[in-house]
Amino acid sequence: MNIWFILTGFVIGALLGSLVKALADRSLSKRSFWGRSYCTFCKKNLHWYDLFPIISFLILRGRCRYCHKKISIEYLLVEVVLGALVAVTFWQSFPSFQPVSSFQFLLKIFDLLFKTFFITVLSVLILTDIKKMFIPDRVVLPAIVIGFLLSLGLTIYKISYLYYYLNQTPIGRLLLPPKSDYFLRHAIYNASPLLSGVLMAVIIGGFFMSLIIITKGKGMGGGDVKLGAFMGLMLGFPQALIAIILSFLSGAIFSIILIILGRKHFGQSIPFGPFLVIGSLAVIFWGEQILNWYLHLSI
Repeated sequence: MNIWFILTGFVIGALLGSLVKALADRSLSKRSFWGRSYCTFCKKNLHWYDLFPIISFLILRGRCRYCHKKISIEYLLVEVVLGALVAVTFWQSFPSFQPVSSFQFLLKIFDLLFKTFFITVLSVLILTDIKKMFIPDRVVLPAIVIGFLLSLGLTIYKISYLYYYLNQTPIGRLLLPPKSDYFLRHAIYNASPLLSGVLMAVIIGGFFMSLIIITKGKGMGGGDVKLGAFMGLMLGFPQALIAIILSFLSGAIFSIILIILGRKHFGQSIPFGPFLVIGSLAVIFWGEQILNWYLHLSI
C-alpha cells in the first residue's frame, strides 16, 4: 500500500468535495455553474487561498475572511467525506504497485476515473435531494451522457487493443475476420459492460417510471427515474440490481424507524435519492463481496 498514493486520492477527493458543494448549492439556488465563488453574506469574490479544501476552512476558523460571518460546517464535512471516499477508491484500484502491462494499467486508471466520476455526481445529488427533495436535471442528464461516453471510450479502447494485439503476429492474424470469428466473439464480450449498462438504465428507469404512473406520482419523482437510469448505466448487471435492492431495503428500514419515533406517518414521503446513492456506494466498494455472499447463500 502506497500511503502517498492514498493521500493523493484524499486531496483530489477534497478538491472534488469543494466542487460538489458548489454545484449542489448553485443547483438549489438556480444560479449558473459558471462564475467565481463569493461569500453569500458580503458578496465579496473569494480568491484561491480562500477556497483551498479543508485547510482554508481551518485557517479561517470557519469564518469569511472579509465579513467574518460564520461559514457552514457542511463545507468541511463534504470535503472530508469526499476525500475519504476517493482515497478508498484509489486504494481499491491500486492495492499494490506490482508490475502490470500498459494495457492493464490503463484499464485500472480508467476504472479509477469511472468510479471517481460516479461518486462525485452521486454526492451532488444526495445533497440536493436531502435538502429540497430535488435532483437537478442539469447535473444528472449531463452525467448520463458523460457516463455513456466514458463507457463507450473504454469499450472502443479494449476492442481496438484486441485487434492491434492479434494483428502483431501471424497466428494472431489468423484469428481476425474473415478467417475466424474469434475477434468478433471477444469484441462482443468486451462490449458487454456497455450493453449491460444501457440495458439496466432502460430497465431501472422504466421500472421507476411505472411506479410513478401506478402511484400517481406519490411513489417517487421524475428525478429518481433519471438517477436510477444513471445508476443502471454506470453499474450494469448485476451490480445495479444489487444497488436497487439495497436502496429499497435501507429506505424501508429508515422509514420504519421514523414512524416508530413518530417523526413520520404512513403515506408521508421521504427523499428516495439518498438511499439510491447509499446502495450505489455500497456496490462500488463492496459489490463483489455482496454478490459472492448472496451466491453462497443461494447454494
